[in-house]
Amino acid sequence: MPDHTRSEMRVWIGFAASFSIAFLVTFLASDKMTNSQTVVLFTIAASIGFINHGISYRERGMVVGGFLSTAATLISLAFVPLYFTAGWIILGCAMALTGFYRQSRMYGLAGVYVTLGGVMMQLSANLSVDPLSVYMVWNVLVGLMFIAIGMETKGPVMHLFGASWIVVAVVSYVFYPELMFLSMAIVFAVGMTANSLYLYRLLGRTPRIGEIFSFATRALFLHGLTKPIDQYRVIAILIKGNIGAEDIIRDLMSRLEPRSAPILLLGPTSPTQLTFSSKVKIGWVTTVSGVSELEYPVLSPENPTTISVFLNKTLKTLPKNKKPVILGDFLDNMIPHMNESLFYKYYSDLASNARISNYTVVFVVKADIHSEADINVVKRFADVIIENREREEKGRLIREVRVTNLVDNINTNWKKYSIS
Repeated sequence: MPDHTRSEMRVWIGFAASFSIAFLVTFLASDKMTNSQTVVLFTIAASIGFINHGISYRERGMVVGGFLSTAATLISLAFVPLYFTAGWIILGCAMALTGFYRQSRMYGLAGVYVTLGGVMMQLSANLSVDPLSVYMVWNVLVGLMFIAIGMETKGPVMHLFGASWIVVAVVSYVFYPELMFLSMAIVFAVGMTANSLYLYRLLGRTPRIGEIFSFATRALFLHGLTKPIDQYRVIAILIKGNIGAEDIIRDLMSRLEPRSAPILLLGPTSPTQLTFSSKVKIGWVTTVSGVSELEYPVLSPENPTTISVFLNKTLKTLPKNKKPVILGDFLDNMIPHMNESLFYKYYSDLASNARISNYTVVFVVKADIHSEADINVVKRFADVIIENREREEKGRLIREVRVTNLVDNINTNWKKYSIS
């Protein structure tokens, strides 16, 4: 599914790895490699990066284009060295076609820059132009490509990275041409490091090792929270379509800090659907009867007082060095038993208590089964609103996220993310 949100970290790790190897090989064998071989090496690095990109975003065109680019590059180098830039041109065309097909103007524009770079290098090879001048112009186009990708992904670091790439390429060409390659390698290393740190900051904390290698950073947190969850007071997560609340709860739990003390208030999602440590406090807001033997209390959605009593007692039992985080998937069961004025009072009291007592409460609400008035109440008292929806586009289901974060002043448009 074409989107940058869930897989952005994976994509940039892939590019960083492939280009780092290309830079390293070039440094170690600089006296043995021709200009054509250097271009071929970086073309293959870019192709590998975009193959990873295509796999991450489920873009078949990019995967096919990356493989075709690699094959064309190696074949031309072996049999028709004069056309060693064929792979770069194919890669650029694949990027452009993929971008314009999915109506992504900036992504398509990045492909145009890559194609122009390949055409320019091919023409310069035929016309015997100064290789250093060609390399400088090519780097300018690469910088423009990074800027375009930054505009597509809304990543400020990539804007700065692309601009710095262009400035360093031009300045080193004018004043220190012998240091151009080294200068570009340094810019690349600094830029990729800064972008990784930026993505980690968006994750809200230092990512765990498992997350880095499984690339399990979801759109929900990449574009929603810039700090750990327990540093916010009221978070509302609204879901529409076939999006499971239990998956969101698992995701939330996996991203809590060690200092956090989670309290689960479940409703439509039953405790039997989730597996957590015995230390996690759980209350089940349901009308189901005959479950008195369970290890967790059953709370009546028709009597809000029982929920308040449960919360007050549970909060008092927590150690003082812990930060309470209440994960609530229970409003779906409560709203049908309340009129609008009663729900307004009850919800506003919950949100106010969280702010006064300095703990965090996260409400997960199925927005498409309640009235607009009730959903507006949920939004009104939230510091962060994260809306997730599922819809059909071109015959396939897509998922999107939109964020209003009043604490960090973040407001996004709808952004697609992977269904898997």
